Amino acid sequence: MTPQNHDLNRRQVLVAGAVAALAATVAGEALAEGQQEHKHADHGRSNQAVVAAAMACIDTGQACLSHCLTQFKAGDVSLAACASSVVEMLPLISTLSQWAALDSKQLPKLAAICIDVCQACETECRKHAEKHASCRACAEACVDCIKACKALV
Repeated sequence: MTPQNHDLNRRQVLVAGAVAALAATVAGEALAEGQQEHKHADHGRSNQAVVAAAMACIDTGQACLSHCLTQFKAGDVSLAACASSVVEMLPLISTLSQWAALDSKQLPKLAAICIDVCQACETECRKHAEKHASCRACAEACVDCIKACKALV
């Protein structure tokens, strides 16, 4: 074997060893992450109903707001108070969803505020529920969110 071949084989062995070490490290990290995820998989599950209700409220609220904006563009401003109540509700309920998923210690306090905000939103959306399906859906989602929040307070 020539010195060049010997160096080439040594390089191949070193590269192969480095690749194997890297693969083992990555696999070990993936395994550790998987165990952590499994270990913490139940975290926040106690609030799943709140998260689901909040997400439904957000989805229907966004649809309602979009409908209101479409009506505004057409010159109909009769949904202004409805849009305003939805705009107030959306960021608060988004925070509710996040805090519920995190199982925040402050969640019951936030839920109490969310009840008031959802009641105001529901009241405004009900005024248009007969004529506008998106308003009706938002009002119903607010009622569901109120129920979920009351279970926390």
